[in-house]
Amino acid sequence: MGAELLRLAITNLGRARARLAMTSGGVVVGTTAVILLIALTIGLQNAAEAGIGNNAALTQIDVYPMWSETGGPMPQLTNEAVASLWRIPGVRAVIATKGLQAGELIADDLRGSGSIIGIDPRLIPYLNVTAAQGEISLANGQVVVGSRVGENFFDPDVQEYAPITIDLMTTPVELRLNRFIDGSMRDIDLNISGMLAPMNGFYDYVIFMSMDEVLRWNEWITGEKPDPENFSYDQVQVFATSRETANSVTEAIRDMGYGAGGIGDYLNSLNQFFGTMRLMLGAVGGIALLVAAFGVANTMTMAILERTREIGIMKAIGATNETILTLFLLEAGLVGFTGGVIGALLSKLLQNAINTGMENLPQADGGVYFLPIDPTQIGGNLVVIPPELLAFAIALATGVGIAAGLYPAWRAANLPPVLALKQE
Repeated sequence: MGAELLRLAITNLGRARARLAMTSGGVVVGTTAVILLIALTIGLQNAAEAGIGNNAALTQIDVYPMWSETGGPMPQLTNEAVASLWRIPGVRAVIATKGLQAGELIADDLRGSGSIIGIDPRLIPYLNVTAAQGEISLANGQVVVGSRVGENFFDPDVQEYAPITIDLMTTPVELRLNRFIDGSMRDIDLNISGMLAPMNGFYDYVIFMSMDEVLRWNEWITGEKPDPENFSYDQVQVFATSRETANSVTEAIRDMGYGAGGIGDYLNSLNQFFGTMRLMLGAVGGIALLVAAFGVANTMTMAILERTREIGIMKAIGATNETILTLFLLEAGLVGFTGGVIGALLSKLLQNAINTGMENLPQADGGVYFLPIDPTQIGGNLVVIPPELLAFAIALATGVGIAAGLYPAWRAANLPPVLALKQE
C-alpha cells in the first residue's frame, strides 16, 4: 500500500512539473542557505583552533592558588598538593617549577637576563618542547635555554640601552648570583646543552635548570634552608591525557580549591561563541526555508482545488481519509526532499568554488586581505560541510515540506465525497 501511494504521489507531482520546479526552488534556496551559513562557521572555527596551537597545548592546565574571600588560609602549591594532582583521573603529568630568586647573565663584557626555572629533569619531555640546537638535557649541571634568551644582552658601558644578540651555543656564558645577606657575588659557568625551537610564548625567554640546582642556589642567595613544611612551588602545570579529559581535570583541580586555566578554557569559550553563531546563522537560513514552506502550502492547496473531483472518486471507490492524508503528505514531503537534495548538491558545488577561490586570492601577511585568517592553517577550507550537516539539511527540508502540507492534506482528507463528486 505504501509503495503504491509513493508511486501515485510521484505521478501526481509529475503532472505539474513547472509548479514543482518553482516550489522546490524555494526549498533549494533555503537548504543551500542553511548549509553554507553553518559550514562557514565550521570553517572559521577550524581556523581559530588552528591558530591556537596543537593538541598538546590544549591539554595544558596552569594551576595557581586562589584568593581567599574570607581571609582564611589558601591552599598552596606544596609537595602534598602536587602529589594530590597526580592522583586525579585523566592526568598525564604534573610539572612543578621553582624560579631562581636572583641572577644575571654575563657573556664577555655584555650583560643579559633570562627567567631561570627549576624543573625535575625527568619531566621536561612532557613540556612538548623540541631542540633547535644541541639536545634537551639537564644532567650534570646542564641548562636548556629558550630561543630568544640570546637577544636580551646589552653593553653596560654605553649610555643608551641597545639590545645585542649573541649565540648562546658558541659564546661562553656565566650566571652571576647576588647574595642577599652580605651582597657577595658568585659566578657560575653555564653548561648549555641545547636551545629550544621558537614557540612564540613564555618558554622563548626561559632558562631551564634542574630543580636541585635551583634550590641549592636559592639557599645560597637567601642564606636560609628551605622549610619543608612551608615550601611551595611558584607554578604547577598539569597535562591531561587528552583534550577530551582536560575539562574534567580542570574541574577536579578547582574542587581542590586551586585556580586552574589554560588554552583549553579559551577554546571552550571560543566553541561556545561559534555554537551561538551557528544557531544564529542557521536561523537566518531557516527563514528562507520558512518562506519556502508557504510556497509548498500554496502549491498543495492549489492541488486540492484542481483535484477535488479526483479526491471524490478516490473516496467513492474506497479510499479512506487516512489514505488521502498520507498521499498529500507524501507529495509535500517529496517536494521538500527534492529541494533538499538539490540544495545539498548545490552547496557542495559552491563549497568547492569558494574554497578554490580562497586559495587563489592574493595573500597578505595575515592571510586573505579581507579575512583575519591564513587559509594555509585550514588547508584552504573556509567552508566545511560535514556529511551529517548534509543529512540534517535534507531531513529539515523534508520535514518543512511535510509540515507545510499538513493543513492542505487535512483539508483533502476531510473533503465530503458528495461535494467532491459534484465539483466540475
